[in-house]
Amino acid sequence: MRYRQIHLDFHTSERIPGIGAHFDARKFAKTFADANVDSVTVFSKCHHGVSYHPTKVGMQHPHLDFDLLRAQIDALHSVGINAPIYLTAVWDEYAANTHPGWRVVSPETGAHVRMRTGPLGAGWCFLDLGSPYLDYLIRQVDEVMENYPDGDGIFMDISFQLPSVSTWAQRGMEERGLDWTDPEHRAKYTEEVQVRFYERVSEAVWKHDPKRPLFFNNGHVRRGRNDMLRFFSHLEIESLPTSGWGYEHFPVSARYYEPKGIPILGMTGKFHNHWGEVGGYKKPEALLYEVGVMLAQGARCSIGDHLHPDGALNKTTYDAIGPAYARVKALEPWAEGSTNAAEIGVISAEAASRPRFVGIPGHHHDADEGVVRVLLEGKYTFDLLDPDSDLPAYRLVILPDSIPVDPKLKAKINAYVKGGGRVLLTGMSGVDPEKGFVFDVGAKWEGPSPFKEGDYMMPAEALRPSFVHDPLFMYEVAQRIKVKAGGTSLGRIYDPYFDRAPQHFSGHMNTANRPDPSGYDAGSEKGGFLYLAHPIFTAYKRVGSVAMLEIAEKAIDRALNAPRTIQTSLPRAGRATLRRQAKAKRDVLHLLYATPVLRGVVRGEQVQPIQELVTLRDIEVSLATTRKPKSVRVVPEGRKLAFTTRGGRTRFSVPELRGHAVIEVAY
Repeated sequence: MRYRQIHLDFHTSERIPGIGAHFDARKFAKTFADANVDSVTVFSKCHHGVSYHPTKVGMQHPHLDFDLLRAQIDALHSVGINAPIYLTAVWDEYAANTHPGWRVVSPETGAHVRMRTGPLGAGWCFLDLGSPYLDYLIRQVDEVMENYPDGDGIFMDISFQLPSVSTWAQRGMEERGLDWTDPEHRAKYTEEVQVRFYERVSEAVWKHDPKRPLFFNNGHVRRGRNDMLRFFSHLEIESLPTSGWGYEHFPVSARYYEPKGIPILGMTGKFHNHWGEVGGYKKPEALLYEVGVMLAQGARCSIGDHLHPDGALNKTTYDAIGPAYARVKALEPWAEGSTNAAEIGVISAEAASRPRFVGIPGHHHDADEGVVRVLLEGKYTFDLLDPDSDLPAYRLVILPDSIPVDPKLKAKINAYVKGGGRVLLTGMSGVDPEKGFVFDVGAKWEGPSPFKEGDYMMPAEALRPSFVHDPLFMYEVAQRIKVKAGGTSLGRIYDPYFDRAPQHFSGHMNTANRPDPSGYDAGSEKGGFLYLAHPIFTAYKRVGSVAMLEIAEKAIDRALNAPRTIQTSLPRAGRATLRRQAKAKRDVLHLLYATPVLRGVVRGEQVQPIQELVTLRDIEVSLATTRKPKSVRVVPEGRKLAFTTRGGRTRFSVPELRGHAVIEVAY
C-alpha cells in the first residue's frame, strides 16, 4: 500500500468524440510525478459500460482508437508509480441496454431501478448480480488479469446488490426454497448473491495472482461484518467530506478498521462537491488538512479526480494536490508502522447491529457518529470495537445508546470491571427490554418514557453544563430509571406537560416542562458503571446541542476517572490523536485545526468547504507519558521544543499550527 494515491475516474459517454486525443504519455507521467503521486488507479471499464482498451467481452469506447489502459500503465510504471485497475460492477449502461433482462426489478414498483443524479434526473441503471451479468463481468475481470498482468491491483466499484424480483431473482429464490414475495426472503437471497459476487470476483483475480490487491467499493465500509474481510486485501474508505459524507465520517470508519490490522486508505476528492464534478475544485488548503486527517488516523491517502475525455490531466487539480502530497511524503517515516494509542474503547452501534450486505449502505450511523464527535472534540484517544473485541487494553469502555448485551458480552464486561475497568452506558445500552438492567448500575429500570417528543434533564452538579442552570430539553426519549440503595443519582428528569399533537400543543416547538421533577433519575453510578438515561450521543449527532456536548464530556471524564491522555489548548474545532511507533521508540502526536463552513446545498446535501487555514500559535500540550522523553520535535522540520516531565505527564508548547502539525516525542 502506498501513501500518495490518485483515484482517476473516467466515466465518459459513448457519444463523446476524441477520447484520449490529447493523451501524452510523457506529460501524463510527469504530472503525477511532479505532484508527488506514487499510485494511480486507472480504468478498464466505466459506468457507461465501455472499455478503454481492446476487448473481446464488452465494447471498446467507439471513439477511442488505441489501448489507453496499456498506455497509462506503461507511462506510470516508467516513473515508478503503481497502476491499479478500475472496473465497475453494478452500473454498466452498455450491458443494461443490450441485455435489459439483466437489470434489477424493484420489488415495490416492478420497474427497473436507476440511481438518478444531476439536475435533470439522469443516472445509472442497476444490474442484477444474480443474472448472467455476473458471468459477463467475470469474463471482463479474467480478460484484464490476462492482458494486463502488470497492473498493481483491482478496484471493483459499485459493489452492492439491490433486492430484485427480476426473472433471474425469482428463479434463484425458488431454487433455494425462498418466497420472492416475502421481504425477509428477498433480503436473505440478496446477501447470498452479494457474497457469491465477492467469491467469484476474488477467485477470478487471485487465480491469476494470489497477491494481487483487491478492493470492493460500496461507498461505505459496513462495520460489524468482519466475515466479509476475507475478500478484501485492504480497505479504501470513500469519504468525500465536503458533501455527502461530512468531516466526521472518515474518523469513525478509520477508528473501527485500523485496529484490525487490515491496511486502510482514506479517500477524499479534489472536487468542490461530489464525484465526477468536472470543473469543480477544492482549495489546496482543504487537501492539506484532509490528508493530515488520514495520517492522524493511521491511513494512507487517496484523492479522487476525473479525467477529461480528451485524456489530458488538469493543471489546477495537480497544483492543489502537489503540496498536500509533498507533506505526506515528508511525514511517511512518522506514519509507517504506527498504531493508535487509545485510552477508550467504544463498542460500535453499527457493528453491534451486524448489518446485512443488502442494497446501498448508508454513510451514517447516529450513535456512532455522535460518540465519535464528542470524543474528537474532547481530544480523547479511542478505538471503535466489536462486541467480541478484547477490552483490557482500555481504561474506559463506552456502550453508546443502543448496544444489546448478550450473555457473552455481559460476562466479558463484568470481568473487565472486576479487573479495574470502567464502563459508560447510555440510553438502551445494557438494558434488556424484558428484564431491565443487565448490569448493576445502581438503579432500577421501569421502561421508556411515554413522552415521544422528548423530556428535560437537570444534571447533577458534577455533570452540569457551564452555562445551563435550568432543565435542558433533550430531544430524544429517555429511559425511566430510579436510583436504588448503593447507587448515586446523576440528575433529575422533568416531564413536559404533554406531547405535541394536533389535538393539543403549546408554542412553536416542544411543550414546556412541568415545574416539579418527575421522580425519575437522569442517570446513575455504582462501582465501575456510569449510566445516562438519554441516548445522548444520538441526540448530539442530530441536534448539535453544546450543552449536551458538555454533559457527555463530563460524564466521560467522570467514568474515565483519570486525566485524559492528551490535554491541549486547541479550540473545539481542533483534533488531536496520538500514535505509537514501537520500533522507533517514539510517540507521534497529530494536531489538526480547520473550520469547514456551510456554503450551499446540492441535491439535498450540505456543501461545507474549507476555504482557509488559520494559523494558531503557542498551543499548550500536556501528554501522559510513562517515562521522560529524550526529545520533543516538530516534524518533519526537526525543530526542537522545550519540555518538562513531572507526575507522569510531559508538557510543551507548539509554536505554530496551520492545518496540521506533527510532534515527535522520542524515548
